[in-house]
Amino acid sequence: MKTNITREQWLEAGVKHLGAVFADAGHPLPAVKVSCSWPGGGSAKKRIGECWARRMSAANVNEIFISPRIAEPVAALDILAHELVHAVDDCEHGHKREFVAIGKAIGLQGKPTQMAAGEELRAVLEKIAAKIGPYPHSTLDLSSRKKQTTRLLKCVCNECEATWRMAGAWAAMLIACPCCAGTDVEVLS
Repeated sequence: MKTNITREQWLEAGVKHLGAVFADAGHPLPAVKVSCSWPGGGSAKKRIGECWARRMSAANVNEIFISPRIAEPVAALDILAHELVHAVDDCEHGHKREFVAIGKAIGLQGKPTQMAAGEELRAVLEKIAAKIGPYPHSTLDLSSRKKQTTRLLKCVCNECEATWRMAGAWAAMLIACPCCAGTDVEVLS
């Protein structure tokens, strides 16, 4: 494999190699686009992969995203295999019986939402990773990300002692307390 490839090229090579695994199991792969990106739904700390249905894509292909928290090549291929099962099913059945049947056919095991490579498939993934080479990606760590604080400003009426929060744009236009109509109102940070 080329030495200077992007993460997406590496993942595309993974799709190409996994295509043979799916074809051998009787489930040829549809056209997909794959990228290293934060999955769109749910928690970025929990989701490690995601597949979007063809109807959601202007290109009419399944769009697959592998979390940037994943940097180990076999783990990336394992997640990719799980997401490719969704692509074969075009995300029609979630993690239900049809998904499980396709997953088992290619060698995935475990709970449907956490299906991962069994021993045989893992050996295949290790060979694929060796052929493709190192995954050209380093993890992104979310643990040091600052939690977003409220953007609302605290407002206090000095006449009736009412307290409330409101957006800065509205607070700038505040002329009276909404409770007592008093005009001695403070806007705090």
